[in-house]
Amino acid sequence: MARVMVTGAQGMLGVALCLAAPPSVDVVPVDINDGDLSQPGVAAKLISEHSPDAVVHCAAWTDVDGCTRDPDRAMTNNAVATELLAQACMAIGNRLVYISTDYVFPGTLGRPYREHDRVGPLNPYGESKLRGERAVARLPDHCIVRTQWLYGPAGKNFVATILRAAQSRAELRVVADEYGSPTLTTDLASALWIVAASDVTGVLHLTGQGICSWFQLARLAVREAGLTTRVCPISSADWGSVTSRPRYAPLANDRWADLGQPSLRPWQEAAAWYVRSTIGDLVARA
Repeated sequence: MARVMVTGAQGMLGVALCLAAPPSVDVVPVDINDGDLSQPGVAAKLISEHSPDAVVHCAAWTDVDGCTRDPDRAMTNNAVATELLAQACMAIGNRLVYISTDYVFPGTLGRPYREHDRVGPLNPYGESKLRGERAVARLPDHCIVRTQWLYGPAGKNFVATILRAAQSRAELRVVADEYGSPTLTTDLASALWIVAASDVTGVLHLTGQGICSWFQLARLAVREAGLTTRVCPISSADWGSVTSRPRYAPLANDRWADLGQPSLRPWQEAAAWYVRSTIGDLVARA
């Protein structure tokens, strides 16, 4: 039985990953309570204690605006922690699967990004994740999985936020000029177990099928929930975030298809399933 350590196991993707583990895997879930990976010696200690065959590194500080306000913390949590984990894996030859992001790209290409397209992050979050990628890439046995616009049953996410807000508002204003591929964590988790057990190395893009704007995703969520809240499109300039974000950064999943693997569900199908299966809980917590 393979033993796989999952970092960030209490986060949205980490929870989904642990729940989706196949019977052939002995999952070792670790989170901040088990040790701060950004501190020297912690990653090496955890790997020594648990002796995993592979590590899936989900842990990250994903508050994009928070990273903009505190770029040093972003680098510590996302880059330094990953560098130390990569060094610990290198020391004993572990496989390391690193979860990265579309925010390593500037969003100016005009088409979905492929794995080997030129990177160029616009903000500290993207910069910190890219530095993590470069640390992981030094390992012989590694896979960097870029994904985007995650949402799912556990943790804070855009779709859940929209549905909670729609309970009490007649109108929602949502950015309509940023585009990506929404990705359901439960769908991604199943694919990540395939990656973890494979010998695929390098960079791999994995997202839900199709492309939409935040506005289109919000409108579908409200409709599927049976709510009458108006969803109004606005520009990113009107939203006024402190963070510069890529306008058009969908991730092409061509390499995943070339490996003979099935695509993740279309974003419309996955988002509709998520809304219908969780709306009762979201309303209760609104």
